[in-house]
Amino acid sequence: MEKITSFVNWAKDNGWNITLKDSQTENLPQEILGRYNIPGEYKTFVQNIEVCTNAAENVWFLCIEEYLPKSEDSFRWNEFELISLGAADDDSELINDVKNYWDKHLPIIMSVKNGYEYYAINIESKEIVYGYEPEFEENETVGNNFEEFLEKIIRQEIKL
Repeated sequence: MEKITSFVNWAKDNGWNITLKDSQTENLPQEILGRYNIPGEYKTFVQNIEVCTNAAENVWFLCIEEYLPKSEDSFRWNEFELISLGAADDDSELINDVKNYWDKHLPIIMSVKNGYEYYAINIESKEIVYGYEPEFEENETVGNNFEEFLEKIIRQEIKL
């Protein structure tokens, strides 16, 4: 919780719109919990943070509200997976590759600041990865875990 508190202070000091929850009773949707074995640090984050966006609202952390089902004309938590599946047409091998990738990568930040970009947790290794369009399934590791990722943001090693 200490890293989350430090991040909240950093976000406030850097002009981010961040709102803490009144209670931690709300949980992630079953669709997410059933698909991903989510690390405790990230669960703690989403149970304590209601909204977390930059001032321009073009970079945002996915919080519980963003993981809830949305209509097709809304920007959804798995938007980049859906884009890749759409681009795969009827190529069953490519569709399988896309699904396998996203089954192992939970998006935690989305950005439309410089095109479509995301940060995700690799559910197997717990590492944080960064990816962007057009090849969303290609990524680079930017942190060993969620707490280290927050620390890198605070130290300005990762600029959101």
